[in-house]
Amino acid sequence: MSKTENSYRNSPCLPAIAASLLIALLLASPALPAATTLENQIMKALGSDVRCKNMAIQIRQDKEKPGEMKSLAFKLEEVKIGEMVADHMTVMYEKPVIDLDRLNNAKKFRVLSSSRIKVGILVSAASLERYIAARARQLRKKYNRMSIKFSPPYAECQFDVPASEISPEALKMLDKFIKGGKLEGYAALQFKARNNALSAESSKVILNHFLIPDVLLKELQTRFNPFDSVPVLSPFNYSINGVSVQSNYLFLSN
Repeated sequence: MSKTENSYRNSPCLPAIAASLLIALLLASPALPAATTLENQIMKALGSDVRCKNMAIQIRQDKEKPGEMKSLAFKLEEVKIGEMVADHMTVMYEKPVIDLDRLNNAKKFRVLSSSRIKVGILVSAASLERYIAARARQLRKKYNRMSIKFSPPYAECQFDVPASEISPEALKMLDKFIKGGKLEGYAALQFKARNNALSAESSKVILNHFLIPDVLLKELQTRFNPFDSVPVLSPFNYSINGVSVQSNYLFLSN
């Protein structure tokens, strides 16, 4: 050992340096577990909160900043969101910071912060029909028939609804189109979303073989929009602001 090395090891500054290093390590943010281990932890934590057929989770570590995540992505199939079962749902956080203490101790998943979140929800016509049926039961409303077909950019809806199930306000506006005590017809709908609220616009509505005038359509849309809201799947936090009709799905996004 050289004289310089021996002098450094015996320096009275060494304990102070070691102590400072130890304190820095203790105060540092907890290191992330290996990606696979963390993915499994999150999946188990979500198991009690998220009802779905299949779930996949992918973590990408930040190569330039070890111990930090570049992205955290979820893919869910047949996931229950309120009364609706979405065929597919994806959620991706960029640069997320998750609550490791809560995950380890309470077995609950929570994102403390992220630079961005991207959400996509795909709902088939069949799933949408089942959702409408569930909402009708919830509201104690009945209808004879309701079918939906996607023809981008429209969702084509054929319906047969007893007049007794229509709200008094709408009934007053549509009174002269009612035949045989029911409203039967067709509507071509386009949708908009803002802060999870859904609105519908129609360029064509036929009731009991009568084409509804544009003036009446606009009045109905003004009075009854937004007509529904998109439930938020906990523990995710998002706001749906985009909706479009695709060939096989209604696509909701933030």
